[in-house]
Amino acid sequence: MLKLPVVFVLGLLLFASCEDYLDKSPELSITEADVFTKFSTFQGYVENIYQNVPQIDMGTAGGGDFNWNYGDDVIMTGSNSLCTHFDAGNNRQWTSVGWSPYAGNISQQIGNAESKKDQGYKGWWHNGWLGIRLCNVALSHLEDLQVAASDQLLTEQRDLLEGQSRFFRGFFHFHILRSFGGIAYIDTVFAPSDKIRLPRLSYYETAMKVAEDLEKAAELLPVNWDLLESGQTTIGSNEGRITKQAAYGYLGKNLLYAASPLMNGVSTGDYSYNTELCKDAADAFLKVIKIANENPAIVGLETWADYYKNFYTLKATTTTVLGKEIVYTAPLYWSNKRWRYGEFTMTYLGGWGVYASPTENYVENFGMANGLSIREADSGYDPMNRWVNRDPRFEYNILHDGERLVVKENVDSWAQLYNGGRHRNTSNSLTGYGHSKFKDITCNSYDNGWAQYSYEVPLLRLADIYLMYAEAVNEAYGGPTGSAPGGITALQAVNIVRNRATLPNVDARYSASKETFREFLREERAVELAFENHRWYDLRRWHVAHLLKYREKYSLDFDKEHTQFNKTLYLTRVFDEKHYWLPFPTDQVTLYPEFTQNPGW
Repeated sequence: MLKLPVVFVLGLLLFASCEDYLDKSPELSITEADVFTKFSTFQGYVENIYQNVPQIDMGTAGGGDFNWNYGDDVIMTGSNSLCTHFDAGNNRQWTSVGWSPYAGNISQQIGNAESKKDQGYKGWWHNGWLGIRLCNVALSHLEDLQVAASDQLLTEQRDLLEGQSRFFRGFFHFHILRSFGGIAYIDTVFAPSDKIRLPRLSYYETAMKVAEDLEKAAELLPVNWDLLESGQTTIGSNEGRITKQAAYGYLGKNLLYAASPLMNGVSTGDYSYNTELCKDAADAFLKVIKIANENPAIVGLETWADYYKNFYTLKATTTTVLGKEIVYTAPLYWSNKRWRYGEFTMTYLGGWGVYASPTENYVENFGMANGLSIREADSGYDPMNRWVNRDPRFEYNILHDGERLVVKENVDSWAQLYNGGRHRNTSNSLTGYGHSKFKDITCNSYDNGWAQYSYEVPLLRLADIYLMYAEAVNEAYGGPTGSAPGGITALQAVNIVRNRATLPNVDARYSASKETFREFLREERAVELAFENHRWYDLRRWHVAHLLKYREKYSLDFDKEHTQFNKTLYLTRVFDEKHYWLPFPTDQVTLYPEFTQNPGW
């Protein structure tokens, strides 16, 4: 996570509002030469692009409603969460829910009090377009950069500025694209007097423009800023800056999305994988994997003992950076987020009473410690003792009945999630489960372990890179034993992720064919990336979200003594073909005929 050094404060101060940097008051006496001729001030401008990246959890701040998970994974106790609206098919609500990660909360971003400005209430739609404009302005001024000690340093600085700007231009377009479908690709600076009538591109056309920017960014950016002459003055503050591995990671992700059945279907009519794009995606992911292999001190999977470093710390400072597995995530808008532990905590433990309950159907994705699915007859799964010997990631992610809740002995020491139990109600758990991924056991009103607690929902982890690589290779190179040129097999990539969690290699029955391994991979993503804002996107891009098995959300009803368990249908999500794409705001699609609304909306 990025905390900005003082040298870049100029850029932040002048960009706290949604106005262009050069739309300034005359008394400031700032010229373009003041900003764009020197690297320090130019980089200060670019830093404001970072400040438009949403922390997807903070965009939902104020309601404590876990508002970034809206697939088949959770049921919300709050009535005004985005998940609840999406379950009902009311996808237009992304624009009006006050804490939507798409809309953010504009009133909080540009509120009356100065302290409200530039906080983390960002949204992909509003801040994405603003970020794109800032990128285009930066790119239009690259040749203005002149002040440097040598020609070599000047070239390095221009590369950094162009690399960051191109990355974010592709990055913001991608995040809008994957939710709304094909859009106009904005790669120029428009004047207020310009009449803009750009038509929507197809998904494929937009994705190719995203890829062009991300590939160029990857060529220009370093693996480690600290090793550059330009990075020497900001050593200690360079973590979180865009790197080569982040650019290649997003390049691969953009290409894999474009290759996926939904996106390929709307572009070509063929709702299967585009194998050529899968090859390109695998190549990009392999570059990240090789960077990790060559630079294990700065890029790599955390050990199982340090797995929590991907998600939280109990030693937060004003420059907190989480683990080396995080390839990219949003800047840190507050010095820590300890006050938000209530988002992940039951009311009896100091929580806010708006809680996400994992569904029984989602929990069933978690297999056994021996690596087998709970559906296998020889897995050892006992439905009357269902939480024993499960995949270690089950215990890490899922709070279940009888689990220790707090350290200090009290009435809430142990989870009571059975029907009629203390923690089974509309303010806590609706399904018989809770979640535990983003906080330590001491973060509650009894143990008070939150003094230096801060958490993160990563945007891109190395584990995700391995799994996306495996998916792309499986589709493009003949199945699980195939590999990209010079790379590991799809099966090896998945084993790396599972072995970290102390699981054995993938059982042979799951790698018998491309199709079998495809289904296994989809469950593996559900487990490894649980509650990290992937599930809704994955179900959509695979073009399976409309299927009944992914629309039904189940709770688990059981008694205190565990003598009877019933899987109970809690709700059936509304998901028709039109729900694969979010609707554009009505006031946007009425601006001119070429900007068309998504079908069905």
